[in-house]
Amino acid sequence: MTLRGAQRIFGSITTSLVAEAISVVASLAIGAAPAAASPDLGPPPAYGQARDFAHVPSPGQPEGIAVDPTDGSVWTGSNRPNSSADVWHYDAAGRLLQTYSLIGHRPAEHGVNGITLDGDGRVYALDYSGARAVRIDPATGAQKVYATFADLPLCSAARGLPCEPGILDRQAWPNWATFAADGSMYVSDLNQATIWKVPAGGGAAQIWYQNPDFASIYSLNGMQFDARGRLVFVNTLSVSSLQTAGHGVVYRLPVTASGAPGRLDRVAITGLGDGLVIGRSGKIYLPISNPLDNSVTVVDPDTGATLDALPPLPQRYLRSTPFSTPASAAFRGTSLIVTNHANFTPLPSLYELIEVGVGETGLPLNFPVGIA
Repeated sequence: MTLRGAQRIFGSITTSLVAEAISVVASLAIGAAPAAASPDLGPPPAYGQARDFAHVPSPGQPEGIAVDPTDGSVWTGSNRPNSSADVWHYDAAGRLLQTYSLIGHRPAEHGVNGITLDGDGRVYALDYSGARAVRIDPATGAQKVYATFADLPLCSAARGLPCEPGILDRQAWPNWATFAADGSMYVSDLNQATIWKVPAGGGAAQIWYQNPDFASIYSLNGMQFDARGRLVFVNTLSVSSLQTAGHGVVYRLPVTASGAPGRLDRVAITGLGDGLVIGRSGKIYLPISNPLDNSVTVVDPDTGATLDALPPLPQRYLRSTPFSTPASAAFRGTSLIVTNHANFTPLPSLYELIEVGVGETGLPLNFPVGIA
């Protein structure tokens, strides 16, 4: 997530917090394995503790993350403005295996946002440029455009046509993707206050759910299905009421027997949530991209209460790589792998994947197989 208007306000504050960050780790050559092997990481961090998992090379600013359930390897991408849209693949020990630059990407305001996997080992990267999902087959290196997302007109001017319920007419910004069990893909739109549904096999995304309450400069973001099959998601920056203004809001939507959305339920008012993942306990974990917070917030799904903010406040800034606007997270064992996006302090030394112990495993995601 990029909050350009706030950069001037918060930049100097955040820079002071990260002034003691370690020196830049040498960038790895694109597409090449690292020269030196990473050490065995050993047991996972204890609850609330953090350790560096992997350095992210240029162009940096990692966002979107997925963990392969078969081998523990990690995928992430670069959301750096006006640069290549790179997708990186790391092994379970944090060694860079391969870099993929998305075909047809034109440098734009943003790059890669969400990343997800199917059960056949293929990778789906959401690209701001062209408002599309690109599928990568690591076995062959082949890429194809899997889905596209329409630039909707404002509903105030659409006269009954498909439209966006906002106040600004902006292009689609596919931001987070998650599969349903049937192979359809649900995608949040950070610009157009829309949840899209892509049919199994890909193609043009269809509007699945919209709500004027989601309209914002930073609308819908991380999402995952819970144990009851409800889609849980976060509105990063709500402006829908005095109660929620300036905060994030977590919602959930059931999927009815017909596949249509059910009744919207508000779960919690939070900080500026970016990604979203769910533990086996049902707890919701939100990387908070507010540069004055820089935590992973833990939310009770039943009461909406904030249970914790990880890591503890001193460690966020005094550790080897200070937390700086964490954007995305994915479970690996009893840890979260978190992208240190460093949006307001774009220092190469901060571009890291950081492992945070949370004391539970994640609620399993859907990894459909046989998608055309």
